[in-house]
Amino acid sequence: MDDRLKAPFQILRIAFGLTAALAGLDKFFNILANWGSYVSPFAARLLPVSVSTFMGAVGVIEIAVGILILAAAPRIGAYVASAWLLLIASNLALGGHFDIAVRDVVMSIAAFTLARAIEVEAFEPSRSARSTATGRMITALVVFGLMQSSAPAGAQTHGRDAAKLSPAVSLRQDMRKLWTDHVVWTRDYIVAAVDDRPDAQAAAARLMKNQEDIGAAVGSIYGKAAGDKLTTLLKEHIAIAVDIIKAAKAGDKASQQQADAKWHRNGDAIADFLSGANPNWPRATLAQMMNMHLATTTDEVVARLTKNWDADVKAFDVVYNHILAMSDALTDGIVKQFPEKFAK
Repeated sequence: MDDRLKAPFQILRIAFGLTAALAGLDKFFNILANWGSYVSPFAARLLPVSVSTFMGAVGVIEIAVGILILAAAPRIGAYVASAWLLLIASNLALGGHFDIAVRDVVMSIAAFTLARAIEVEAFEPSRSARSTATGRMITALVVFGLMQSSAPAGAQTHGRDAAKLSPAVSLRQDMRKLWTDHVVWTRDYIVAAVDDRPDAQAAAARLMKNQEDIGAAVGSIYGKAAGDKLTTLLKEHIAIAVDIIKAAKAGDKASQQQADAKWHRNGDAIADFLSGANPNWPRATLAQMMNMHLATTTDEVVARLTKNWDADVKAFDVVYNHILAMSDALTDGIVKQFPEKFAK
């Protein structure tokens, strides 16, 4: 998340959490308002209990939502708050309190925005990405693949619908496709190599082709020499990963540690190269992203080797979410460096 947004984000989170908790607490005291008077006649007729008892239950729910937003599960709490506020707005509209209903609709939108902001923050290297089921991930990848052009890296998306996209949006989609391929084919190789499957070499060849595609995409912006240099570094990145998997399978700790050290040096070299090409890609940030990529990929390999399938699924979720955040960060840097080229 952009540093400029962190303070407003925290203020919004604290404000929603405290507001929900305090409003819920006041349902038992009615200091701020006579809450029962806001229950519409229609809703009151549907209640199986008295209005005062119902408002006590509402108070408990709102206190729980406040705690979720402030500490326990902010994203879930924000989504619950958004839905809850829409229900309240509907009740208020039925009771003729249209001005307050409009306010609660706006607050619902703000709560939804807070939930999405929390999800964006979860992409950052310092946070763990949330897990999803394997089937959902595979479905998402298939849908994403169908939506994307099969054109080589750096090419603009084609077709009637793509013609409506701005250059910046097209670049973002192309970059996401390339980096999605990177982690998907890496995973395909990990699975094949760990299980000694015959398709390991084919997966490795496709993975190497992906490094050429990424290099070509960068080369289309920074020149062929730059693209070739990045391709070389990325192919070294993949070759070292292969060595790590081989050493880990063999139980050769010494070779694994040597390869891992070499892998991190390669990651630093990639960060050095990219930061030198674009001032909007700080070297420290790129190094952190590369280290996160190496760490999450290592977790994926370890989970697969130890046959910890739940950890394996979770590891790939983290890998995938992080690579999308990294892809978007690279895209943002390019657009910022060449605003005239990627203007809407």
